[in-house]
Amino acid sequence: MLSWAARAIGEGPAGVRPLPRSGVRPMDDRQPQGMEGEGSGEGPVAGAEPPGGRELPVPPARPARESRVEMTELVLPNDANPLGNILGGKVMHLMDIAGALAAARHSRRVCVTASVDRIDFLHPIRVGEAILVEAQVTDAGRTSMEVRVNVYSENLRTGQRRHTATAFFTFVALDEHGRPTPVPAVIAETPDEQRLQIEARRRRQARLARAGRVGTAEPEAGPPAGGDPSDPAASVGAPDPPSGGGTFDPPAGGDTPGPQA
Repeated sequence: MLSWAARAIGEGPAGVRPLPRSGVRPMDDRQPQGMEGEGSGEGPVAGAEPPGGRELPVPPARPARESRVEMTELVLPNDANPLGNILGGKVMHLMDIAGALAAARHSRRVCVTASVDRIDFLHPIRVGEAILVEAQVTDAGRTSMEVRVNVYSENLRTGQRRHTATAFFTFVALDEHGRPTPVPAVIAETPDEQRLQIEARRRRQARLARAGRVGTAEPEAGPPAGGDPSDPAASVGAPDPPSGGGTFDPPAGGDTPGPQA
């Protein structure tokens, strides 16, 4: 006797609608393997074209400021280590969420994390303080986006804020079928956004070089909105003061990173 599964795929009695035999992929195939020449070393990400080979349209460019995300949370004892400092894993979790929201705002798509640059914890954030996370898209490739995420602490009694961490995340936008899809170019309107865009493209080339993939990636979604790519801009990843006001305290040269976990 045929099992119900065998009948369901078209080997059973007439009248049973068969399930399609093609187009079914294992779940792990839904995760992009690298991004536009980054990460896996298996070549540019497939899936940005439909089955017929027709190029998918690229959405209109969007200003970088429209992707900005700001999150604030109170650090509670449940978030802290035995020293009373917020756990490093909690900080990274919030950074990943803020970065994904910024990428989704820019692309209007579901986005997944492809990579993240190193994270240095410059200062601890204590229980009872607020943690502020700010994220904004810096540049976009064909299906991927780089997002800068800054973290600050705020003493709620004094209002003092300190920069505690910065990292650059890479996200890939997915379509309704879970495949990489084109994203809008980034319009850098301010001098700071233009500097970040130039630096983002340098970081992307550095990632490709580390992966041995220089020259294999597709060009970025658009040229910088002003500025000379060869101009040595300010230091990569220099954080901006938090937009909410308060005292911005950059990390002092003699400070040691605060334990987070």
